[in-house]
Amino acid sequence: MSVLHIIHGRLFRAALRPLYLHRWTKAWPLLLALSACTPEGPPPDVLPRDRFVTVLAEAQLIEARVNREGAVEHRSNERVDAYYTELFTREGITREQFRLSFDHYAQDPAVLKGIYGDVIAELSKRKDEAMNARSDSLTPGGHP
Repeated sequence: MSVLHIIHGRLFRAALRPLYLHRWTKAWPLLLALSACTPEGPPPDVLPRDRFVTVLAEAQLIEARVNREGAVEHRSNERVDAYYTELFTREGITREQFRLSFDHYAQDPAVLKGIYGDVIAELSKRKDEAMNARSDSLTPGGHP
């Protein structure tokens, strides 16, 4: 066992020494009451989950566009800020709201994983719609 583990263990036990089990059991109703007072849903500056999914899907499209422009067209990333500014203006949010929302949802990895699952589903749906629209325009009956 390393010295760090021994010191950490001693410090941890010393910190817990005043908190005997009977003290925790007396405080249990208070802890439950405090946890019941927490507000439901995200804080006011955080985007609701469904709206955050939409904005995050758009952000993923921006990243894909920037990667394509850099690799295929050999353009620099100077337009990245302009793309994000356009997105935030169109969605009626600020960069700060987006960052706060991401930070809020990232606090729970399971929630963030679910959000990215929704983003992938949204992007897949858009891809399918675009492919169907394209194949309809290529068929003879697709032209007016």
